[in-house]
Amino acid sequence: MDTTDIYRQAIKRTFADLYGVARHEVDVSWNNDGENITVRCADKIFTYETIDDDDGALEFVSTHEDPVTVRLTNDERLRVERTSLDRLNGF
Repeated sequence: MDTTDIYRQAIKRTFADLYGVARHEVDVSWNNDGENITVRCADKIFTYETIDDDDGALEFVSTHEDPVTVRLTNDERLRVERTSLDRLNGF
């Protein structure tokens, strides 16, 4: 599992829990350069706006809804760190 998959799971978990839908009903997509993330959930569209450098949180905004902040769980954070270390070590 790569970093993108870990973040995708965290985004789906957060939005599914917030809007009371199944995780498979949350659509998460990255644009071609990987810098923008769009989430479609419960007939709402959110876009990734900023990373909070202190804790790595992703903030998604919508024109009609309050912002949604996605934070990795400790397990997800450890998997991201492990994936990054593996990449550095050539695995």
